[in-house]
Amino acid sequence: MCVSPVRKLLVGSLGMVLGFSAVPAQAVDVDNSMSTKTPYAAEGSHYTAPPQGFHAVNTQVVARHGSRGLSGFKYDALTMKVWQKAHELGAVKPAGRSLHQQTEAMHEANEALGDEATWAQMAGRAQLTGGDFKRGYGNLTPLGAREHEQMGERLAHRMPELFDGGSGTTVDLVSSGEPRAAESGWHFRSGLLKAAPQAAGNVSETIRSDTATLYFHKDKNNADYKAYKKYLSGDRVKNYVDSVWNQPKSKKYARSVLTRIYSEDFVDRLAAGEWTFDIPSGKKIDNEVDAAVQLYNLYIVAPALGMDFSQYFTPEEANWFAMLLDAEDYVQKGPGFVGSDISHRNSRPLLDDFFASIDRQSAEHPDGSATLRFAHAETLIPFEALIKAPGSQTQITASDLDFWKATDWRGASQGRMAANVQWDVFANDQGQQVVRMLLNEREVPFGGTCRAIGDGSVFYTVPELKRCLTGASVPADSWRVATPQQSGAPSPQPGDRTPSSPAPASPDSRGETVADGSGAPGAKNVMPDTVAGNVPGFVDGGRPGLPGDRGLSARKVGLPSAG
Repeated sequence: MCVSPVRKLLVGSLGMVLGFSAVPAQAVDVDNSMSTKTPYAAEGSHYTAPPQGFHAVNTQVVARHGSRGLSGFKYDALTMKVWQKAHELGAVKPAGRSLHQQTEAMHEANEALGDEATWAQMAGRAQLTGGDFKRGYGNLTPLGAREHEQMGERLAHRMPELFDGGSGTTVDLVSSGEPRAAESGWHFRSGLLKAAPQAAGNVSETIRSDTATLYFHKDKNNADYKAYKKYLSGDRVKNYVDSVWNQPKSKKYARSVLTRIYSEDFVDRLAAGEWTFDIPSGKKIDNEVDAAVQLYNLYIVAPALGMDFSQYFTPEEANWFAMLLDAEDYVQKGPGFVGSDISHRNSRPLLDDFFASIDRQSAEHPDGSATLRFAHAETLIPFEALIKAPGSQTQITASDLDFWKATDWRGASQGRMAANVQWDVFANDQGQQVVRMLLNEREVPFGGTCRAIGDGSVFYTVPELKRCLTGASVPADSWRVATPQQSGAPSPQPGDRTPSSPAPASPDSRGETVADGSGAPGAKNVMPDTVAGNVPGFVDGGRPGLPGDRGLSARKVGLPSAG
């Protein structure tokens, strides 16, 4: 029997909810059909040993919150309105008779979200700017909590030197101030201390908020805010998003989804605009594409709730709608258009904080430190583009309407639930520091003009990263280290069956080839090498910020919030 990718994922998700999933990271076969609502799975488990003479001193982490429910009563509300109208007209097919019951169940599941036991533990220990903890929509699911708990466990196993209980080590926890981000940090902390209880005295008992660093898209003091807001509401983004969504396949797949549930006549009348379904938030359904998108929004969040809506979508249909969401996220807050960095430069405060935290470790915490940050897709997606992480190194043009063919960027990888970037920092006795980057816990190289310490190495000096990522002026040989690189095998995590093998890449990672800016084949539309200041030749001057709105199409169709 053929089992859908969502059903396979659902089985694994339930395993994590019930506590029988193993902690060690596994190779991931990414299902792209759920875009940025894809539940988390770590993509790597083997890590290269640092150069000879270097030891762990610091780690920098930024992670999206874990799997959550729907952000509000909207997609389920609109889906129920369409179903009720069809039911009144006797237009619901046998295959669609369970949809209303499933949607009601999803509504009830979202209303019940919230872990009051965890919230009680966090009382007085979490700075919140987005309101107090309360039951209902937008909260973490049990799966989301477990995603971060297991990530914390794996960090403790990967960097044991930092969490050995040494009195000088400090671990700082920071969130955007939104409840689901702060709670994700708390579960990460719990997992870290589960694996390394001796570090309890070194790990902060509070989770402070830092909106300037982690909610930069809403920070009016960000130098990029005004320029980016103008970009986001401008014709360039709107016209591209509309062109992608208005392709014939959108109507084709919307119709095939809906006629699986409703009669042909009902779908015809819906497509003709005979009815409008709306809710107080302003979101509405005017046609068949709108109706299919609302149902798709339930499909992508269902696995996080232990539910399954895959019976209403074929893989081809789901992938199409995922591609549409990916294209919008990409131009609004990802790598964006060729010749412009305005879609992601507002994440510079986060990059600056990474470097400042590393510098503080050297000056103030010689025994080691860690800064663990918890935020949103609106944080991770532009940051990955800014640092040219794999998958975020190429840009598109306005004519690239077949988005998945034009780029290797996938929301299911770049912005999935609990998506993360981690920098592991190692130092030698001479005070030199090198950095190893992980993307979703997979060891990856830096792109652009960043020079590793040796051919094929995954380690980069801190001065070199400051040069290639911020435009800082550093000595010409700052990318070198004084000692030769150790050629040892990758270091395994507990539970790995093949400790000497490299971490396998996901088939959907589109190769792992890193564009180097040389114009070589396969490096189509490589992003500019520098991100510092207003780069000459960029058509969108300024450094903008990101408002919470997803633009015109989001307001009309009701696209899901990436956060």
